[in-house]
Amino acid sequence: MRLFNSSEPIEYEGLIPSAYNRWGNDAVLFRVNKGLGKLSNKYGRDKKGNAYRFLLLDDKPLINSYGEELYCPTCAKILSIGLGRENVNQSLIDTIKRSQDPGNEITDAFENIKPMLSILENGYYLLSRIEMFPTDGEGNFYWNLSSSKRLYKAPADIYYKLHIRSGTPAFLLPSQSLKCLNKEQVSFYLDQLKNGKTMTGLVYYYEGFMSTLLDGHHRATAAYIENKPIECLTIIKVTGLGFDQGKKPDKIYAGGEIYELSLFSKPERIYKYLSKTFDSSKSQLEVQEVEKILGDCRNMWANEAASVDHDFGKRIYPDYLSIAFSDMAGDVSDGRIDDVIGRRDDEAEFELEMIFKKLQIQELNRAFKLAKRIINDPNWTALLEEVFRYIATIDSTEVEDLFIRYLIDTDYDSKDICRKIADEYLNNR
Repeated sequence: MRLFNSSEPIEYEGLIPSAYNRWGNDAVLFRVNKGLGKLSNKYGRDKKGNAYRFLLLDDKPLINSYGEELYCPTCAKILSIGLGRENVNQSLIDTIKRSQDPGNEITDAFENIKPMLSILENGYYLLSRIEMFPTDGEGNFYWNLSSSKRLYKAPADIYYKLHIRSGTPAFLLPSQSLKCLNKEQVSFYLDQLKNGKTMTGLVYYYEGFMSTLLDGHHRATAAYIENKPIECLTIIKVTGLGFDQGKKPDKIYAGGEIYELSLFSKPERIYKYLSKTFDSSKSQLEVQEVEKILGDCRNMWANEAASVDHDFGKRIYPDYLSIAFSDMAGDVSDGRIDDVIGRRDDEAEFELEMIFKKLQIQELNRAFKLAKRIINDPNWTALLEEVFRYIATIDSTEVEDLFIRYLIDTDYDSKDICRKIADEYLNNR
């Protein structure tokens, strides 16, 4: 079977500098012409009217999503593994594997991966290198997606205190079942990792903070065991157009980012092509197609032996909320903190909370310094519980003194959460 046609071009459109991307690396914008559509998202309903989304590779579902929540950008998603990558045409998988040859520049990587990119649907895409965490966004081993339906929070954008923040590629979903894990292969990559080799993968951005790992499952497992991230060559589809007040297209949306069309030399060409490819009917499956996919999955799951449980323990990684709050915080300089604390309004309260959360991830000493400043300022009692929960994770006599002083200086209130946190901390010292 001929999978690729070199006469159908994959066209370079332009380079997006790292400053425009939350993940901090350059990205290539490229166009797929007459793509084979072998890797795509499809939507449909079964005969009972239930909604489904399938990430398909060669018409085989890698990941299944269930329910009306799949149409809600800020809702958690119910997911399961589909048939898995192991049931896809092997020549297609070999092409995916060969696409990962590392290059020093993203433009080199783009040239290397071109033969594989024609499996995509027509449209515009980004290609970038992004450091991913091998978890499900909630601290669990990423390869825990199974045939059992499970609620995932990380494939959603964040809605918090009337603020919305779009997701960004940061965590992984597997594209094959855990039965494919080979411990000898993991050991091989563990040795490489311990010898200084960077673990790499190839992913396709899924939604929210999640990307689907197309290749690199054992490398990602080795990274998880060693509590390391994995560097992923990431494909992100451009999913929307933005318009100015005159209803003229002026921006594109991809991977939670917004890019002005003025960044590129041929903006009119981009939006005209996107206008032609944004046809939702092409993503719709007929009822019988949905029923066939579900039937194939049920037949495979019923004939499978019980999945093997691989327990690699718990590792310490940021979760999806930490990533979102860090993005919301923006600048965390001392000058910005002074400005926010000096304003003392509702928006300043939100900004200070985000700054504090970001410092907890990136700069622990400054986070503790800010915690003490908030504790000693009666204008910021709204953040006191957040601060107490954080400093209660620190084993130090200074924290002990802070809690003792709080218990002495405040009147007893059985509903005071801060008092309970302080009591529990001191009782465990």
